[in-house]
Amino acid sequence: MSLDLDSACQNRISRYAFIGLGNPGVKYESTRHNIGFRVIDAWLRRLDIQLTPISDSFHGVLTTIDQNDIVLMKPMTYMNLSGLAVFDAIKYYALNLDALVVIYDDVHLPIGSLRLRGKGSHGGHNGLASVIDTLATDSITRQRIGVGEPSEDGNLVDYVLDSFTNPEERLLPVIVDRACDQLETFVTDGWMEAASRYNGAIDLKNSN
Repeated sequence: MSLDLDSACQNRISRYAFIGLGNPGVKYESTRHNIGFRVIDAWLRRLDIQLTPISDSFHGVLTTIDQNDIVLMKPMTYMNLSGLAVFDAIKYYALNLDALVVIYDDVHLPIGSLRLRGKGSHGGHNGLASVIDTLATDSITRQRIGVGEPSEDGNLVDYVLDSFTNPEERLLPVIVDRACDQLETFVTDGWMEAASRYNGAIDLKNSN
């Protein structure tokens, strides 16, 4: 369902908002689908702050990096209804659409690859599809984090809702740290610099 952003956001102010997609609850914490949550959690640890439960829809916090106001957020609506939480955050924080960056898992990229893009289709990702549908635009900046793809006979839903393998889990700190670096660069040096510096595969073989 598309919602009327113009009437909801008449007093917008510009600030960055980074929204990690995932599913709430302990049972989903270690799943591939929740890597967006992991990036937000890692960034919170860097800044030594915590999210505030704003509503049943989302948890968020407003902070600053290099004198830039930023919002960090995790939707609590479950993945398929992420757009409703994003819309609530836009109203609550008076956000511009061009200030949003959505962070999510991507099965079309190898494990650990990063891709910061300014617009595009949802690529089959239900969380991003919900955001695009609710906001009625695909001009949403997104950080795609590769989680690899299932085997030829594997089920996609089962794959993204399954935990990372033990070898993948050992690599996740490197992947998540690099994702945070890219987003911080986005804030301090702009979209182009963040994309050119960090888009692409990570050298995971030499990361240990």
